[in-house]
Amino acid sequence: MPLSYSITPYSFLIKLMLTVLLFSGFITNFLSVTQTNLGTLLIDGLILIMLLHLSFEVYAGYYQGIAVQKVYFNFLAAWVILLLLTCLKLFLIDSNPFTERLLGVRNNLLYMLPFLYAPLFFKSEDSIANIVRLLLSLSLVLVFFSIAQFYLGFQLPKSLLVLRGEEVFSFYQTTIVRPTALLGNTIIFASFTLIIFALYLAKYYYVGRKRYLLILAVVGFSNILTLTRASITGLAIVIVVCFFLYYLKPTLLFVLRFTGLVLLMAVIVWGTIRSFEDTFFVQRLTGEEVTSQGSTAVHYQQLEESTNYFKTNYLAGAGVGSQGASGNPATKIITDGFWMQIIVENGVVLGILYILFHVAAALFALRAFFKSDSLQLRQLSMAFVAFSAYFFAASILNSGFAGRANFISYWLLFGVLLAQYIIVQKSRHALPRP
Repeated sequence: MPLSYSITPYSFLIKLMLTVLLFSGFITNFLSVTQTNLGTLLIDGLILIMLLHLSFEVYAGYYQGIAVQKVYFNFLAAWVILLLLTCLKLFLIDSNPFTERLLGVRNNLLYMLPFLYAPLFFKSEDSIANIVRLLLSLSLVLVFFSIAQFYLGFQLPKSLLVLRGEEVFSFYQTTIVRPTALLGNTIIFASFTLIIFALYLAKYYYVGRKRYLLILAVVGFSNILTLTRASITGLAIVIVVCFFLYYLKPTLLFVLRFTGLVLLMAVIVWGTIRSFEDTFFVQRLTGEEVTSQGSTAVHYQQLEESTNYFKTNYLAGAGVGSQGASGNPATKIITDGFWMQIIVENGVVLGILYILFHVAAALFALRAFFKSDSLQLRQLSMAFVAFSAYFFAASILNSGFAGRANFISYWLLFGVLLAQYIIVQKSRHALPRP
């Protein structure tokens, strides 16, 4: 644990990183004075500071014999093993451009750092609640901005619709503008709304304030306006998972409630499709729209090409960083599908280790949910499990999870969940024995 503790600098670093992360698109579009994206530079700089500070504290704590919680040590050790294996592969096996490899390490591992940083320095439930509150508050600004993007459309300058250098996300022969909130592409923002939706839904279940229902409606509406099939399906996944976790009991009442929810959602979907089957919205969701058909075909074609690639390169892979955001578009084998990208980059063995690491985080959150009576921990765990269920399923076909805003936010939330778990464990052990 840290040698000395003052919440201000550590909390400030996390809050600054979170603010820069969510508004990096605005920073890039309006403050960059060169071709380099200023938003990315700032985020990477803050991650580097975090890495140096974390390394110093762990190193100093080790030599002073300061103990850490076993669960923290296990995740830290697993992350370090992944880093070492990736670096060995990067230097000894891979032949893709070295810069590409370094960026791959940044994207896949260094952007996870908030999950290691938060538990080491956040010692109170209030500090954790403040981080989550800031994330939700800043995110609502982006949600309202995205709704404005949809309704104002091409009336807005291009710099308020997409990131610098990108084309406006729209549909063939339509004037529809798909909102991005300048977080990246449309699927990245749509996926991000599910993180926020899950956090507010968990708050509603455990706090019960009616205003959370209004916020959920607004966030859900902004998700639907993206017209992204995966994330709209994700709304249903998040709702079902949260409902299941909250009401789960081995009783007939639970079975009836859960069955009723599933039937109600099925009736709503069926009724919407039947009533509005000729509208663009329904055609988009059912895959009948031209752009949707092309997108689906490309997804399956790339999955087939990736599978064929494995027949001769299943151990070495194509090289760290070759398939993700840092890869060269001209040489990528697969541009969508985060899980397949990870496996193609790293080979089957290392790729599966990456996937298992992600699964371990979600399973830990699930276990924390069932084992703890802490209100805040149960909220965080419920939300984390819910949007993990979406990301894990969606990552078969899209890479929304790999978007910087989603990936860093995901691991930051796991970090505060882990910090809350450690606080609860310490308080439980500190209770006097009867």
